[in-house]
Amino acid sequence: MTNENNSVRASKPKLTVEEQVEHLRRKGVTFELCSAEQARETLSGKTYYFKLAAYRVLFDKRTGGARDGEYVGLDFGQLRDLAAIDHMLRYTLLPMTLDIEHFAKVKLMREVTKRADEDGYSIVKDYLKSLSGRNRSIREMEMERLKRDGYSGGMACKYDGEKPVWVLIELLSFGGFINFYLFCADRWQDQRMRSEHYLLRQAQAVRNACAHSTDIINGFAPGEASTIRTPREVAVALDGIGINRRSRRAKMANPRVQQITMMAFAYREMVTGSHTREMCKDLVGALERRAVEHADWYANVDSVVSAYKFLAKVFDNWV
Repeated sequence: MTNENNSVRASKPKLTVEEQVEHLRRKGVTFELCSAEQARETLSGKTYYFKLAAYRVLFDKRTGGARDGEYVGLDFGQLRDLAAIDHMLRYTLLPMTLDIEHFAKVKLMREVTKRADEDGYSIVKDYLKSLSGRNRSIREMEMERLKRDGYSGGMACKYDGEKPVWVLIELLSFGGFINFYLFCADRWQDQRMRSEHYLLRQAQAVRNACAHSTDIINGFAPGEASTIRTPREVAVALDGIGINRRSRRAKMANPRVQQITMMAFAYREMVTGSHTREMCKDLVGALERRAVEHADWYANVDSVVSAYKFLAKVFDNWV
């Protein structure tokens, strides 16, 4: 293990900002759209090398010859531009996922309220009883930790014992709530809610990426195909906005494009209210304008251009 660690350290040594810039030069990165001095300022105070360099995967490398392994047509200005667009993308997607969670809770409470055989307490007791020992412990620990929380602590302490459903959904994490949503779907034999549960899982993945400031756009590069199935209703909806089968298959094979698309479909299906949607439209509009500000820089970067066009069509029709 020690030898492996030493090998990694030797191949990936810590670099100063100046050394980072020179390393990029050796990899074929140019500094025409953005000067080397601006690059140093960016790497010193606005972001860090590992995060920014992640976008290199979107660009081709030379194979063979004296310049083997160098990037083709990659300028530092493009890396910086992609990071800025990605930042806006996360700030656009995150509120959408929060709205999806809220309106999923609204729907669940609407179902509980209208059902005469649900008193609001037995469903929580039955849910907790249905969990394995390990999963029940996880849920209980989630709620126990909230007792020290500055926002939900009062509620968690007040309802320390038996909890009604309207309290439970406020105390569960998003992942815990999604698990409870599926339990309710099975309890009520509601096929639509089962399908929504699947979409909520994708919304959760997108939200986690946004909340942790994870790079998203670098995942538009060709790579391993998605291992999850695109729901039929999503495929039909994509066909309805003019995206043919060949294009659907190609773009939905990309795990990140697929997740964002399924999250957008969940938004279309579950989020109501003109005020909520107008705020989201404003964010999407700003993102779309920023994304094409330097469109000519990416004329030869098909993975970026095609993903953008696909998602822009999805957002324009579903948000």
